[in-house]
Amino acid sequence: MKINKTYALKIWEADYGNAEFAEDFHGNLMCRQGYGNQNFHIRRNGVNIYCGWNLHHILPKAAGGTNHMSNLICTNIATNEEAADKNTFWIDDCLYQVKRTEDRYDIFQLN
Repeated sequence: MKINKTYALKIWEADYGNAEFAEDFHGNLMCRQGYGNQNFHIRRNGVNIYCGWNLHHILPKAAGGTNHMSNLICTNIATNEEAADKNTFWIDDCLYQVKRTEDRYDIFQLN
């Protein structure tokens, strides 16, 4: 399956329903309208909060991951850029690792 906005919104709806806002696994805000737009933001208390999002491969494609829904997760664009295509990665002061569960891969916080 090719990743496009329609497919991304299908995954959003599976994970978050009709919610306009959600947090990714690291706690970064995402806005449904902000798909694919790293400059998309809202203003709260006079501060810009960037909430553009895209799809992150849980198991990176370079490690054999696919575009199947079970291997994709909605993430704030900043989160996705930090995780990149690594199986173990830091975001801020949090260490994450991709691990296999019974039937899929998932991202776990190690600290």
